[in-house]
Amino acid sequence: MVIFIPLILIALYVGMYVLRTDRTSDCRWRQTGKDAEGITFRCQVCGAEARTVKGEPTHCGAKPNT
Repeated sequence: MVIFIPLILIALYVGMYVLRTDRTSDCRWRQTGKDAEGITFRCQVCGAEARTVKGEPTHCGAKPNT
């Protein structure tokens, strides 16, 4: 029985990895500034910075091709 506990934990971690979505690895944008030219955002996950006219950025700085 004791050997099943590590096997169950390993299976849970593998399951969480397989079932993850792109949403879980996307950027988490936080507004850092605002002026007449637009709004500045910084990602808490990858450190990317973006500037928009209104609203949050739609791209992920960690994945520039998306």
